Amino acid sequence: MNKIFQKTGMIFICVVLIALPRFNRNQLWLERPQADMAIHTAMVDYFRTGNVQEILLSKDSIAANWRPLFPFMASWLPFSPITSLSIIGILSIFFSAMLLKRIITKLKISNQNMWRCIYLFVISFPTFYYTTIGYVDPGLILFITLGIYLILLQKIPLFLLFFGFGVLMKEGIIVLIPFYIFYVWSKNKSKKNIFLKFGIICFIYLTVSYFIREFSLNAAEGHTLFWQPSFDMLFYNFNRPNSWLSLILTLGIPGMIVLKNASNLKQIILSHSMALPLIFGIIFSLITYLFAFISTVADGRTVWAAYPFLIPLVGYILDNKRSLAIGDE
Repeated sequence: MNKIFQKTGMIFICVVLIALPRFNRNQLWLERPQADMAIHTAMVDYFRTGNVQEILLSKDSIAANWRPLFPFMASWLPFSPITSLSIIGILSIFFSAMLLKRIITKLKISNQNMWRCIYLFVISFPTFYYTTIGYVDPGLILFITLGIYLILLQKIPLFLLFFGFGVLMKEGIIVLIPFYIFYVWSKNKSKKNIFLKFGIICFIYLTVSYFIREFSLNAAEGHTLFWQPSFDMLFYNFNRPNSWLSLILTLGIPGMIVLKNASNLKQIILSHSMALPLIFGIIFSLITYLFAFISTVADGRTVWAAYPFLIPLVGYILDNKRSLAIGDE
C-alpha cells in the first residue's frame, strides 16, 4: 500500500514539475498571443460574478462559449481566474494518469510497462506546453480517459452521461464515438446493435451541441463559426512551421513507438480485442487535426486527444516486444 501511495505521489509531483514552467501561461522564451485564454478567464469571472465581459460577446469567442465546463470548474477555486484554470489543468492531467493506470491494468498489460506508459503520458510535450496556459484541453483529456475507463467497465449509462458532460468540455470529445462503436463491434457484431448504439451516442452529442450553441452567451449576436475549410487555411498551415512542429512534438515518443512498430500492429490486433478500438480512436483524433489544418490555425493540442488511446496501445506494443524477446530466448 505504501508503495502505491509513493508511486502515485511521484506521478503527481511529475505532473506539477512538468507543467510548472508554463504555469499561468508563462511565455518563457516564446511570445505567443493569449488566444482562448482571455476568453476562458472571462468565463471564470462570469461564473463567479455574473459579469459578461465584452470579449464573451465577440466573434472570437464563439467556440470558447461552447466549452463552459472547464471554466465553470475553475470558478469554484478561490484564486485568480488564470491560476484557477492552471490548477484544474494540473489536476485533470493527474487524474487522467490515474485513470490510464486503471485502464492499462484492466487491459492486462504488464506492471513494468504500465508504469512506463504512465510516465510517457506525464513526461510529454503536451503536458509541459498546454496544461497550465488557460486552455480547456486538459479537461478534454480527462473526460476522454474517463470515457474509455467506463466503457471497459461496461458502465454504459454512466459513460453516456459523462459523454454528454464531455461535450460541454470540448467538442473534441467526439473522438470517443469511433472507439465506443468498435468496442461494441468487438463484443457483439450484430449490425442492429451497432446502429442502435451509434444512434444513441450521436443523438447525445448533437443534442447537447445544439443546446449549448443556442443558449451560449453570444448566441444572440448572430456570429457564424469561422471554422470553414478553405484552400487559404490549407496553404497557411502548410507553410506555417508551428503547425508541423507542434504536431511532431505532441505525438512525441509514443507516436514514434507506434510508427516504428507499425508492422507488428496486425499481430497485436489479432491478439488483443481492444487494440482495434484504440487504433480507431487514434485515427479519428488525427482526422480532427486534419480538419483543423484546413479550417483554422492548426495546433498540436488537437492531437493530444489521441493520448488516452495512444498510451494503452504503446503498452500493448511494449508487451508484444517483450513476448517476442522471451520467445527468441
